[in-house]
Amino acid sequence: MEWPDFYPENCPPEEGEPASGIVYRLVRNDPPQTIDFTTYYEENPKFFEGNPHLICKGCGVSVYRDPKDITRLKKRYKKFKNRHIAEGELNPALGVILHTPSPRIISHHTWWVPVGTKHWVVFKVISE
Repeated sequence: MEWPDFYPENCPPEEGEPASGIVYRLVRNDPPQTIDFTTYYEENPKFFEGNPHLICKGCGVSVYRDPKDITRLKKRYKKFKNRHIAEGELNPALGVILHTPSPRIISHHTWWVPVGTKHWVVFKVISE
């Protein structure tokens, strides 16, 4: 697979697995579009100047396995209030995924998307 030029060396990490299964993501558009999958690194590159050890994770897209987690995330943060919950079914052609839980959101995964995929087309909005 070919990865975006902004990915650092050894990213995605070796422990990542082929993407598969149902995941959820908060999106702005219905239907979801490529812009809904912009990485935190692309949106906030200056954050990583002081945190280089987080760059690889920041180059991935946050997705969740448990729909309850994504619902709680939407309710907890004002910036997500008007976003839609989208569901998608990943497959190995769509990259690499790794379970990266936080203390509050156990089902968080980081998903690294290769160049040239239309990954957004496997997602559909399931809730406002």
